Amino acid sequence: MKTITPKKPSDLFIKAGVFGIFFIIVLIFFFIASKNVKSVETGAKILNGVTRYKGFSDKEKEDLKLRNAGFWYYQSDTIAAISFSDRIELKTNGIFWRVATNTIGLPSGNSTSFMHISTGYLNPFCKLAANTRDSIICDVHTIKQAFVMGKDTCFGPGNSDTTWNLEANGKRFELGGRSYTAYDTAGPALARFFPEGALDIIDRPIGKAYAVGNKMVYVVKTAPRPQTQAVQKSTVNFDACQDPAFGSFESFAQKTIASDMSTIKVDSLTAGAVQKTIDAYYRIFIESAMKNASDSSAGKSGNAKVVFDVTRDGKVSNAAVVKLSKKDKKLEQTILSDIAAWTFPQWKSGEASLHIEREFWF
Repeated sequence: MKTITPKKPSDLFIKAGVFGIFFIIVLIFFFIASKNVKSVETGAKILNGVTRYKGFSDKEKEDLKLRNAGFWYYQSDTIAAISFSDRIELKTNGIFWRVATNTIGLPSGNSTSFMHISTGYLNPFCKLAANTRDSIICDVHTIKQAFVMGKDTCFGPGNSDTTWNLEANGKRFELGGRSYTAYDTAGPALARFFPEGALDIIDRPIGKAYAVGNKMVYVVKTAPRPQTQAVQKSTVNFDACQDPAFGSFESFAQKTIASDMSTIKVDSLTAGAVQKTIDAYYRIFIESAMKNASDSSAGKSGNAKVVFDVTRDGKVSNAAVVKLSKKDKKLEQTILSDIAAWTFPQWKSGEASLHIEREFWF
């Protein structure tokens, strides 16, 4: 008869420890293997995405620069009281000069403009493999840029990079969904392509330079010209440069419109006149703000119904969102903040306040 010798507790603990170590090693191996599989899957997805694009050869890049060099301009139809123009000069070496101008017809009958002036260079990088050669994705490096906001001028951050998706073949030029027209440079017309003095702001800044935060700004003086497209005498406004919304046309426009609106006084004001004022000056901005603040899926639209009162001094009170297609407290607050900043003409007689109901879409 075979005698079974009981195991010592120490032997059992040793075997349990060895088994535990072995289990941990297997677990680590499984984790690494799983991670590698995920990495391979991710890499495959990236490579599949890259195959959708076809890079240009150096010769093709130079040919595309040469083909699309010239003067291109875009002029929008007037939307409400705001119009937009964009003028771009592309040189054969990829250098560009650009002046984009938003002109606002103010309630008082005056006008003001927000001008973005920039220079830099672009380099055709690739095209969508499924598309023709006219579809050009360009690397764009902005060397310098400035903003002329009414009579205030500020320099924006330089040496920044972005991407332009062009549809261009030398005869047509599309950028950002806008179709540009080739400018006739014959005779003296070329001298009128850019607003006088605009390029001088970033090409030859005059005066002392100041550091404002991480931006460099200058005191700039330029020759005034008649009409709204002129670059008037302009100086650095440090409050404007330090504004968190620096370089934002929306912020500039809303403040300027509200300031101008506060100077207007009428004998009486109707709810219909308030609605027309919203259409002319405020709707485009609130719907844009709502769209930007919403996290709704692409392709899906939403709406908001609001109510508010306009008091006799032209201010907004008792604003509330009574319907919102998607529950979103942040979006609701964005809507209310925007409406609270609206200003309307003051009136002398009639109702003490006007109750307004309005629906917006985003």
